[in-house]
Amino acid sequence: MKRRIINLWLLLLVLCPALEAQNWDYIRSSGEYYYGSGTGKTEAEADKAALNDLVQMIAVHVSSDFQSQTDETQTNGNIDHKTYVRNCVSTYSSSALTNVEKWTEGKEPEVTVRRYMLRSELDKIYEKRIEKIRDMVAIADGALEKAKVDMALQYYYWAYSLARSLQHPTEAKDEAGHSLVTLLPVKIRGILEDISVAFEKREGDCVDLVFNYKGRPVSGLDFLYSDGREECDGAAKDGRGMLEMAPGYETEFYHLDIEYEYKNLARGDDELQAVLNVVAKAAFPESSVSVKGRAAQGGTSVAASRPTARPATASVASTDAPAEASAAGPSPSQTVDDDALYCEAMEKVLAAIKSRNYVKASSCFTLEGLDVYNKLISYGTGRVVGQPDMVYYRSSNGQVVARGLQMSFSFMNGKRKKTFVEDVVFTFNPDKKISNVAFGLGKVAESDILNRYAPGWKDETRELIMEFLENYKTAYCLKRLDYIRDIFADDAVIIVGNIVKRNLAAVPEERAISLEGQDIIKYNRYDKETYLANLARTFKLNEFINLRFTNNDVQWLEKYEDAEIYGIQIGQEYTSSRYADKGYLFLLVDMTDHNAPQIKVRTWQPNEVSMSKIFSAGDFYND
Repeated sequence: MKRRIINLWLLLLVLCPALEAQNWDYIRSSGEYYYGSGTGKTEAEADKAALNDLVQMIAVHVSSDFQSQTDETQTNGNIDHKTYVRNCVSTYSSSALTNVEKWTEGKEPEVTVRRYMLRSELDKIYEKRIEKIRDMVAIADGALEKAKVDMALQYYYWAYSLARSLQHPTEAKDEAGHSLVTLLPVKIRGILEDISVAFEKREGDCVDLVFNYKGRPVSGLDFLYSDGREECDGAAKDGRGMLEMAPGYETEFYHLDIEYEYKNLARGDDELQAVLNVVAKAAFPESSVSVKGRAAQGGTSVAASRPTARPATASVASTDAPAEASAAGPSPSQTVDDDALYCEAMEKVLAAIKSRNYVKASSCFTLEGLDVYNKLISYGTGRVVGQPDMVYYRSSNGQVVARGLQMSFSFMNGKRKKTFVEDVVFTFNPDKKISNVAFGLGKVAESDILNRYAPGWKDETRELIMEFLENYKTAYCLKRLDYIRDIFADDAVIIVGNIVKRNLAAVPEERAISLEGQDIIKYNRYDKETYLANLARTFKLNEFINLRFTNNDVQWLEKYEDAEIYGIQIGQEYTSSRYADKGYLFLLVDMTDHNAPQIKVRTWQPNEVSMSKIFSAGDFYND
C-alpha cells in the first residue's frame, strides 16, 4: 500500500508539468484569454514583466477599436496611436486588473511568471471606470450647486480625463443619456466663462484682485501667474486674491491661468494619476485671464467700478449658483454698540502688519494672544488684502469677535512661489485685549454651520463648533503642537488611512488571483503620544502647512443628555511644502466643557474612499 502511494506521487510529479503546459497552451490558443509571461531574477521582477506583456497584448487587441479624442501622443510630430492605446490600457494595470490570475515557476534567480485573464473581464473593467466617472460628476454637480467652483472644475476635469481614456469614450453617459466626453468640456468652459477677475489696487509690489463667479465672490479658486520673473501659485478665497510681483516690476496687464487640472491633488489615486499623465492636458483658452492693472487704469483703484475682465456669459451648468452664502455676521442682539476701543486696537494691528513693525501692536494682546500673533506674522510673508471691512459682534460667551480682515501668505516652495489667502479672526477678552487669533473657515463652510437646519441647536452651539474648527485649522497651519496636545483626550482614538500596495508575500501561493500591485487603504491606529511625535516631525520637515475645509457635516449625539458630543465630517485639502492631498477628516468632539473641548476620535481617510465608507459617529458610538 505504501509503495502504491509513493508511485502515485511520483506519477503526479511527472504529469503536473505536462498538465500545466497543456493548460498554458490552452490559454494561449483558445482565444478566451489575454495573457503575458515574464522572467526575472526575482518573482517581483518577473511579475512586472508578465504584467507588461499582458498589457501589451490587450493594447494590441483593442488598438484597432480604440477611439482617441485628441492627438494624445506624438512621435516625431506624428500621432502614435499604438503607444497611446498601450498607455491608456496600462492605467488599469495597477488598480483595476483585479481578476488577473498568476502562475509562478522556478526559483530565484530564475523565475518565470505567467499572468492571464478572461477577455470577458475587460468590459467589467471599463464599466468600473465609467462608474468612477459618474461619481466624480455627481461630486462636481453638488459642488457647483454650492458655488464651489474650484471643486467643480477639479472633478469635472478629472471625470473628463477618465472618459477620454476609455476604449469608447462616448459610452460614458449621464442619467439623461448625454455623452459625458462631449458634455463635460462644455460645463468646464461655462464655469470658466462665468469667472471674472478685476484689478482693485496695487501697493508696492502687491496687487489685490477681485474674483467673482456669476457676479458673486468665489468661495475658492487656484491660479498661476507670472510675477515678472517666474511662474507662481496663487489662490483666491471669498472673492479676494493677491499677486506678489518681482520687486520693481511694472506692467499694464496681469496674466493669470485658472487651475482646473489639479494634478497635485490626484496623489494617492494611482489610476487617476496615471490617466492624467497619459491623456494630454485639454486646453481651455477660457482659463487664461488678462486683467488691466494700475497703468491701464491711470493709477487708481477700480474697486468701485464695474470689473473690466472677461465679460460674463450664461453658464451651461445644470443648476444656477445659489445665493451668496451667508457670512458669519452678528444678529441684532449680538451687535457691539461701543466698538470704538475695538476699532482702535484693530487699527493698530493693521498698521503694524502693513508697516511690518509688528511690535507696535503688542500692547493690544494678552500673553496668550501675543504668542499666536507672533506665530501668525511668521507664517510666510503676510500682507493685508483689500480694504478690511471689520465687523464686531458679541459671542455667546461674552467675548467680542472681530471679522473682516483678509491676508495673503506667501512662501518660496523651492523655486516656485506659493500664496494662500486666509480670513483672520480676532477674539477680545472682557478687558478688550486680543486673546486669540485664528484663520476663518470661509463663507461657505461658515454657512454650512450657521445656517444648517438642526432642530434644538442654539446659536451658542453653532458658534462653539465654528470656533473649534477655526482653532483646529489654525493650530496645524501655525504648528501649535501645545494647543493640539491640549485638545486631544489622553485616550483619543486616532486612525490614519494611507494608500499602500499589497505585499506579494502576503498572498498565499495556492490563491489563483493575485492582488499584487493593487491599491488598498491601510489603517493605522495611534495613541496620542505617537501621533503627536509623528506630527512634530511633520512640522519640522515642512516650511509650511495649509488646510482648506471644502465642506462639513455636523451631527449632535443627542442621546448623551449629560454631555455635548458632536461628530464632525470634513472634506479637507492638505497642502505642505513637501506634499499635497485631499480626503475626509472625522472628529468626535466632547464639548461639554466649552472652554476645554476634547477630541475623542480623529480619523483621516484618503479621497479614494467610497462615500459609504467614510467614518461617522455611528462607527464609534452606537450603543
